[in-house]
Amino acid sequence: MEVNEFINGKVTYDKNGGQYFWINDPFDGLQMLAELRGWGAVQHLFKDKKGNFDLDGAEKFHDKVGEFIAAAINEKLEREHLDTPIGPK
Repeated sequence: MEVNEFINGKVTYDKNGGQYFWINDPFDGLQMLAELRGWGAVQHLFKDKKGNFDLDGAEKFHDKVGEFIAAAINEKLEREHLDTPIGPK
């Protein structure tokens, strides 16, 4: 089995608090592929001048990272699909 067969379409990122990457299960459903980590580090990047955490800003950035990763995977899958010769091997 190839990776693109396992992913079966595209990767989506659940930014609604789940922070998970999902794929279409080959058996008709969704399957969690991975979890976005790094929250412990990201939240410390977003503090005001008093040292208070800006959790809203940190959450938005964390989601941007997740969306970036999903888009990168999908872009690679699309490139590989376009590079695949059509016809019998």
